[in-house]
Amino acid sequence: MTYTVLLILQGYREWTESLGSDREWLIQLVQSRLYEAIQSLSKDYDGMTLPLRYDIQLVLLPPDTDIDNFTQTLRELLRRYSPTPIVIRACCGDVIEAINRCSKDLDIDYVARCEEYEPLVVAHADLNYFTESTLRNGVMNSYVGIMSYISHLLKNLKDKALVQYLGGDNVVAITSSRNMDYVVKVMTMYDNVKVGVGISLRPREAFAKAAKALTILRREGRIRKYHIIE
Repeated sequence: MTYTVLLILQGYREWTESLGSDREWLIQLVQSRLYEAIQSLSKDYDGMTLPLRYDIQLVLLPPDTDIDNFTQTLRELLRRYSPTPIVIRACCGDVIEAINRCSKDLDIDYVARCEEYEPLVVAHADLNYFTESTLRNGVMNSYVGIMSYISHLLKNLKDKALVQYLGGDNVVAITSSRNMDYVVKVMTMYDNVKVGVGISLRPREAFAKAAKALTILRREGRIRKYHIIE
């Protein structure tokens, strides 16, 4: 599989509590700047960053990445943005397994070496006629609808895929080839959903293929629920 890198803001809770009560606006600004900086770097390595829970962000990288170069560059970059020291833990394997493995000893840096290569599967869900539904039923109803869909995915895919909301009506599930069929089945249980699936050793390319698969589904007139591009 690809590299799964956890970036941990060490002492994050203590930092937030030091800001006083009128702090949430600043926390949101700092988190968004960190995410932008990490994503900007990740793309140059053919990777993708997911905000995860913001105090712990996740970077997916190709298995042949010069991981020492990436972590060094990341540390230098985040000196300008991070309000706390950072811990970097890079693991290999299935994304869920890698996150669980990397979640041990979160206060200690760790870098594995990827030896087995297996493509990453990105399943990108898009709700049909979401804009029209928002105009017809209102922002709150559409927001509750997408949150309900995400809840459905989290409940049914928690051991099979990493689910991440991307904004609007866009949700991705990151998984492996062996779990792909089940993940797509769960994602297409809702009637008004289409799913583009991209498969690649390079996370950025997998996301791009998933987006291209969605475009194909739209051009066909949404007659199929999913399309896969390898």
